[in-house]
Amino acid sequence: MHRSPKTAALAVLAACLTLTGLAATILEPAPASAASFQFGLADYEPATFSDPRVAELGVHIARDVVPWNVVASPRDLAAVTTWLEAVKRAGITPLITFQHADGNDRAPTKAQFLKDFLRFRALFPWVTEFCPWDEATHAGQPTARRPQLAAEYYNAMSAHCAGCEVTAPDTLDADGDIEAWIGQFLRTAHPYPKVWPLNPYISVSTDNPRPIRRLLSYIHGQVWFSEVGGIVWWRFHGRLIYHGETYAVRSTKNIFRLASISPRITRVYYYHWRSPGTPQSAKKSTWDAGLVTASGVARPALFAVAKALHRQIQTATPASF
Repeated sequence: MHRSPKTAALAVLAACLTLTGLAATILEPAPASAASFQFGLADYEPATFSDPRVAELGVHIARDVVPWNVVASPRDLAAVTTWLEAVKRAGITPLITFQHADGNDRAPTKAQFLKDFLRFRALFPWVTEFCPWDEATHAGQPTARRPQLAAEYYNAMSAHCAGCEVTAPDTLDADGDIEAWIGQFLRTAHPYPKVWPLNPYISVSTDNPRPIRRLLSYIHGQVWFSEVGGIVWWRFHGRLIYHGETYAVRSTKNIFRLASISPRITRVYYYHWRSPGTPQSAKKSTWDAGLVTASGVARPALFAVAKALHRQIQTATPASF
């Protein structure tokens, strides 16, 4: 059910790191500071939210990405139901972001999208935070050249979800002329979005605030870092790029520094909690930015997050792991 391997972010990150020569470079650390924003997890595993260390961090928000027609698949619906039950038990507010259907990049019509969204709402009326489309500006998404269609999804959700927080579509920080895409989106979107989600992987990896400042200058309202993390290793077209945990810690510190450049940045969702394992043991995985190892041991990046949040991780590796 959950998003396919992170091919969109991988492609963008590969291009930018190659161009900047950062694929093997360790950045200077940014100083950690007390966060003025909400910190949450973009993590799709229900077991994450029963880990006591998540509560110790003070996590009260979490993000999941699901197919736009999730209600049509018993397997997908069971998975999101389990995830939502887990976050609800933990007292965490979920943000649901929609994307293309599994194995099908076709964009639904506005009517198709709205029909399944209303079915989802009927099943989970207590869920009130939604994003119309994941990484909508990426070339691999059906909305990349059709911002008006993304606006139609946004309009439909906004008009049929009284009391909900419906954000603008999710964007990436290195997707060409993002202002032009947003401009076309805004010609159709109504009302004007209060929240603009952004996946700032490139800004964090290159320690560069310019793409974030550019977005802030072009739109009104809040910006949420809807998905970002400190990468330990990743794969791109079969090639392993290994950064290591020191790099992940420094990138994690950059997240907090860059999120603090404006009071309009009000949320950060860290991707993700648990590592899939080593590159050798997790050969089918493409991405590792886990705050804990595959066996549940806290990584240095977890302590960097705790320090920035002025929290203490007091729980050892839970016995359940």
